[in-house]
Amino acid sequence: MKKLYTLLFLMSVSLIGLSQNGAIDTRLKSNFTEKELAEMQLKNPANLEYLNFYVANAYEVTPMPSGKGAAHEIKGTIKIVDLNSVNIYELKLFPLQKDYQYYKIEGTDKLLVIISDEQLKAKYNQIKKK
Repeated sequence: MKKLYTLLFLMSVSLIGLSQNGAIDTRLKSNFTEKELAEMQLKNPANLEYLNFYVANAYEVTPMPSGKGAAHEIKGTIKIVDLNSVNIYELKLFPLQKDYQYYKIEGTDKLLVIISDEQLKAKYNQIKKK
């Protein structure tokens, strides 16, 4: 019975939070539980806002460069099913502090670029100032 009340409470908190702060990017659910996201929405909405930004902006899909010079920077090849909905948590790829990371996307002429943590935070702070 206690679990039922806890579940109902978390669901109501989630619904209240969604109406106040917007939706939670579903890609976050591959790294956080529903309970963790609901708690974050209630106790630390600024962190949740950043994580929504992070999961949507920590990467870019770009055409493969034609020059030979960039080939040494490519860390490997990865498989991505939907290029319009990349989930870096599912791919187990995370930004490095100062360095960009490059991965060839299997079966395409595209490159997945993981933006540096430094650049990602700068981009987020720039958007927050507006």
